[in-house]
Amino acid sequence: MLQDKLDLGALIGGSLADLAMKIVAALLILVVGLWLVKMIVKLVKKGKKFQKLAPEVQTFAASAVKVLGYVLVILMAVATVGVPTASILAVLGSCGLAVGLAMQGSLSNLAGGIMLLIFRPFHVGDYISDGAHEGTVKEITLFYTTIATADNLQVTLPNGALANSAIKNLNANKTRRLDIDLTLSPAADKEKVCELLLDCAKKNELVLDDPAPEALVTVTEGGLPSFKLRTWFKSGDYWTVYFGLNEAVQKALTENQLPLAHQQVDLHTDK
Repeated sequence: MLQDKLDLGALIGGSLADLAMKIVAALLILVVGLWLVKMIVKLVKKGKKFQKLAPEVQTFAASAVKVLGYVLVILMAVATVGVPTASILAVLGSCGLAVGLAMQGSLSNLAGGIMLLIFRPFHVGDYISDGAHEGTVKEITLFYTTIATADNLQVTLPNGALANSAIKNLNANKTRRLDIDLTLSPAADKEKVCELLLDCAKKNELVLDDPAPEALVTVTEGGLPSFKLRTWFKSGDYWTVYFGLNEAVQKALTENQLPLAHQQVDLHTDK
């Protein structure tokens, strides 16, 4: 009887020692593995081919490598303890289905992020608008896109909604067009007004000569003469041209005693 108890105690002790060794090994795998994943991500980021990728692709790829690495390390650690890998995958599959149903929005954002990187409707540094928000793209991650508004506010947009919305990219084309519409009194000299408008455009160094500025005359529903100044410029010069040209037009009309009845500015983004 005593011998049986000693054998049972030795068996339990051996099992506990074996389990303790497995736990220690699993912890080592976690510590070393997570450290290796971080080092691998750093090495990937420093690679020449990686540096040639677009900024948004770099962020997405780095995040994907990190997540995949963490998952593999955790699976290795759990398997070391003695849990069968097949059982782990089965549990993960079941949990994945439940989590997927509960996180449809997040999965939609992930799919949206992949679509944005495939079709690339915009890049980091572009000024975009989705109808509700607009600003300069700062970062594109797996789930969200971060933009900075004109007044330097940070806005985080879900990739799912962004991929399914109409995105206006104001930097997609090298040039943009600015239309300034003016309505003056019936007594206004149409030829003189057109000359003044073209003169304002030609004096602005940022306005392009090709396509050349245009001054057009139309008539409003009320019978008043309507004038349109159409100019082209580089996309990055928009605000400078917008304020400079509007100021020059207002000054020219005032100096020539041409009262402004109405003014409207339209922005066009392609030739």
